[in-house]
Amino acid sequence: MKSTLTAALLLIAPVIGWGQHISYWSPAVNTSWQWQLSGTIDQTVSAAVYDVDLFTTDASVLTALHAKGRRAICYVSAGSWEDYRPDAAQFPESVKGQVLAGYPNERWLDIRNLTVLGPIMSARLDLCKAKGFDAVEPDNVDGYTNVTGFPLTAADQIRYNTWFASAAHARGLSVGLKNDIDQVAALQPVFDWAINEQCFQFKECGALSAFVNAGKAVFQVEYKLTAAQFCTQANSMNFNSMRKNLSLDAFREPCRTGSQKAIQVFDGGTVNAAALRADVVAPGELVSIFGSGVGPALGSALAMDANGLATTSLDDVRVSFDGIPAPLVYVQSGQINAAVPYQVKGKGTVQMQVEYRGIQADPVTLNVSDTAPGIFAADGGKGQGAILNEDGNPNSASNPAAAGSIAVLFATGEGETTPVGVNGKIATDAPPKPVAPVSVSVGGQDAQVLYAGGAPGLIAGVLQVNFRIPPGVAAGPGVPVQLTVGTVSSQPGVTMSIR
Repeated sequence: MKSTLTAALLLIAPVIGWGQHISYWSPAVNTSWQWQLSGTIDQTVSAAVYDVDLFTTDASVLTALHAKGRRAICYVSAGSWEDYRPDAAQFPESVKGQVLAGYPNERWLDIRNLTVLGPIMSARLDLCKAKGFDAVEPDNVDGYTNVTGFPLTAADQIRYNTWFASAAHARGLSVGLKNDIDQVAALQPVFDWAINEQCFQFKECGALSAFVNAGKAVFQVEYKLTAAQFCTQANSMNFNSMRKNLSLDAFREPCRTGSQKAIQVFDGGTVNAAALRADVVAPGELVSIFGSGVGPALGSALAMDANGLATTSLDDVRVSFDGIPAPLVYVQSGQINAAVPYQVKGKGTVQMQVEYRGIQADPVTLNVSDTAPGIFAADGGKGQGAILNEDGNPNSASNPAAAGSIAVLFATGEGETTPVGVNGKIATDAPPKPVAPVSVSVGGQDAQVLYAGGAPGLIAGVLQVNFRIPPGVAAGPGVPVQLTVGTVSSQPGVTMSIR
C-alpha cells in the first residue's frame, strides 16, 4: 500500500512548512529601523523599517518608501484620546479619563468599553491598511499601570490588547507590543514584535528577551542614556536599539553598525526537520535551520526550477553545504527548511553557509553521518507520529489502528539511496530506496516492513515506510514507534494509537 499525496502532505506540512503562508509582513529579529513622529519624514535614512504617524503621513510617502524596499509601521494611540486627531469628536466623554502625565492634550481611555472604542480603532486600522502600511504600533496599551480615572485591571488590559492585535491581523497588518513590560509573558504569543522606550534606563529589559527567543524583533530606544551606556548590552541581547530625541524627530543613533553581521544561524540551530535533533546531518536529510534575519518575513513554500527540481533559491535565500547548493523546501524570517545535498556522503564534517540577499552568515560546521533518521510527529518531534492507517486516514487517539493492520509512517534522514538520490527531485512511482537496512518497532515489538523508500509526489529526503503492526502489540493511545535505518534509531517519544 502507498499513501496518497494529499494525506501525506496533511500529516507533514505543519512540521516542515509546506503550505504555510503568513498573511502579513513581520520583521526579522535583526532589523534596522527609524522612528520619526515629528517633522518632515527624512526618507534618506538607511533603515529597513520606518515607524511614522498614521494621520500625518501621506500615502505618497509610503509609496516612496516601498519603492526603496522599505517597510512602514503606522503609529496610533490605542489607549489615549488626543484632542488634535481628525476623529477626536467620535470619542464620547464617558470613555475619556485622566490627562496623561506630561501630555496635556491627551486623556486615558476606558479600554473596557469596546462597544465604543472598537469601531473607532477598527476605522483607524482600516486607514492604516488603506494608506499602505505594513504594520501598526499601538501606543499607551499599559493604562492599567497608570492613574487613568478608571478601575482598569491587568485582565482588562490583556483583553483589550489581544483584541487590538487580532483586529490588526485581520487586516493583514503585523502588530507590536508597546512597552507593557509586565505583560510580555502573556502577550508575546499574540504580538509579532515589541517596541520599547527606556528599558535600559529603568533596568527592565530582561522580559523583552522573550520576543527575541521566539524569533521576533525588539525595537528599542533610549532618550537620556548615551549610546556608550546601553548599546553593548542591547547588541548582546539582539535588540534593535538606538538613541533618539524625545521629540522623535529625524535624529537617530543606532547601536548596530554596518560592519556587524546582519544574519546569523543560531548555535545548535540546524536540526533534523522531523526529530528536531541537532547532532548530525545525513545525505538527503531534510533539516530546519533557525537563525536571525535568515529569510523574508513572508513565508514561501517549495518551488520548482526549469528541470523539475526543488529550487536552491527562494526569495534571495541560498543554503550550501561545502559549496553545494541545497534544495529549499520553505523559507521565512527565522527559519529555513532545506535538503542536505547527497554529495555530503562520506564526509566527516561539512561547512553549511546561509546567504540572504547577498549577505552571508558565518559558516556552521556540522557532523555528517551515514543515516540520521527522524519520524515526523505532531508536537516538536514527539507525540503522535505522522502515520496513516490502512484506510489512508491519519492515525490518532480518535482513529486508532488495528493490531495486525498495515500503517505508513513518514520520516527523513535515511541517507544514501539506490538509485543514487538526486537533490530536490520529486519522487515518482519508482522512487529511490535507502541503501541501509530499515526496521520498525511498535510497542517494543518488531514490525514487518513492507516498503521503505521515497514518498511518491514528495521531495527526495522524505522517507515513507509501510509496515504491519505486530498482531500481539498492546492497545493504547500512546504506543511507542521507532524507526532504525542502518545502525541509527529515530528519536524517542513518537507514538501511535492502537485499538
